[in-house]
Order: sequence, then structure tokens, then C-alpha cells
Amino acid sequence: MFDYYHQLAAGPSYQDSLKVLEADIQHANMLAASIPQGKSGACLQMKLVYHHLAPILLFLLQWMDCSCTCLLPSYLRLFHIIVYKVHPDGKLNVSSCGRRATIREFYAVILPSLQHLSGNSSELDITREEGSCFEMFVRKKLENKRKILDVDLEREDECGICLEPCTKMVVPNCCHAMCINCYHNWNARSESCPFCRGSLKRVNSGDLWVLTCGSDVVDPQSLLTEDMLRFRLYINNLPRDIPDALFLMYYEYLL
Repeated sequence: MFDYYHQLAAGPSYQDSLKVLEADIQHANMLAASIPQGKSGACLQMKLVYHHLAPILLFLLQWMDCSCTCLLPSYLRLFHIIVYKVHPDGKLNVSSCGRRATIREFYAVILPSLQHLSGNSSELDITREEGSCFEMFVRKKLENKRKILDVDLEREDECGICLEPCTKMVVPNCCHAMCINCYHNWNARSESCPFCRGSLKRVNSGDLWVLTCGSDVVDPQSLLTEDMLRFRLYINNLPRDIPDALFLMYYEYLL
């Protein structure tokens, strides 16, 4: 996403750069609105805000006929993006919950995160629609085989040597699985696999494969929830956007 930022800064004119930036912000707002919301139902929205000196710089760029594009990266620093919450009733909460993000942060983190979250939520919705047709049919079969599967899963999680439930480690040479304690024990005793007597001399602990079980696999809904939590934590850690009016009121209070 840094390529978008450099293309924006090296645009043919500041007007084209602003149009591209505003279009990307509108696209980000559409992605944010399509993401499933939390309990409050508020969604994140963004808008472009410029510094009070930005109009003067824009006038100078127009007067210079935009011939010096090398000033655009520094000119873009006069602009920032406000991330705020929009409640289901349409009320905005910009002053208290607004967060300030730079153009670089928008293209490096915010926009890619929204694209990732929107894509995952869309794929999850499609998977749910496809799976709803077979849900009742599969549920009956799973209920009939649940007892047998539970016994088989307990046996699969057991080590074939010590019969203890554990995470199995697979030897890459012969593909036999055992717990890490049994591996170290047999490697120290005979440097051979206890099942096939294959040599373990050149097999290090880092070469072992980890055999995952059903409990180790995270479902897409949990992954989407974790990604959304990380994104919201990132937004909350951005600096607050305090309007200039609040500074003036505090300054008058000190006087």
C-alpha cells in the first residue's frame, strides 16, 4: 500500500491527488460500512481534514501552475484523516471519539485492513449460505456418529508409546508420530524411531512436524473476530483529534 502513497504524492497535479485521495476514502467508508458491527451497531467512517494553512499552499500551487511536483509530499502532510463513529440513528460523534490518522497510516494500515476484513466477511457470508442447505442433513449424521468420533479422537490424541493425550510430533523421515517427551527419550537412548527403528541421528527438534488436531484449528469466524479486534485497537491507539475550539476555550480559561 506504500505504492499508492507514493503514486499519490507524485501525481500530475494536486487536484488529481486530492481526487484520488477522496475516492480512496469513500471506498474505505464503503468497506467499513459492509463489515459486521459490534453490539453498539456503530460503524467507522473517515473524512479528509486539512490544516488552516492548506488553502494558502493550494493557492500557491495554482499560481505556480503545479510545475513543482516535488512539493506534493510535504504538502500532503497538511492533510490528515479523521476516523469517527456513526451510530445506527445517524448521529455522529466526531469530537469525542475522533482519531487522527496521517495519509501514510491510511494507505499502510487502515485501507488494507478494511479490504482484508471486508473480503473475509464476504467469504464467510457465502460459506454460510452454501452450508445452510446441508446443515440439517449433516447434523443428523453427526449426532449418530458423535459417540464413535469422540472415542476415535481421544485415541488419535494419545501418544502411541506412552498413551498420554498430547500434541504429536511427526518424524519427517518415516512419518511416525509420538509426543515430544518420547522423541527425546528414544533419541537419547538409541537415536532411532521406536516404531520402525529408523535413524534419528540427523533429525533435530526443529525438523519435527507438529500434528494438529481439531481443537488447534481456528474457524473463520474466530479469525475475523480477532482481526476486527486488532483493527479497533489500532484505531483506538491513534491520537485523538481535538478541535481548535477546545484549545481556545482552555486558553481563555487559563487567562
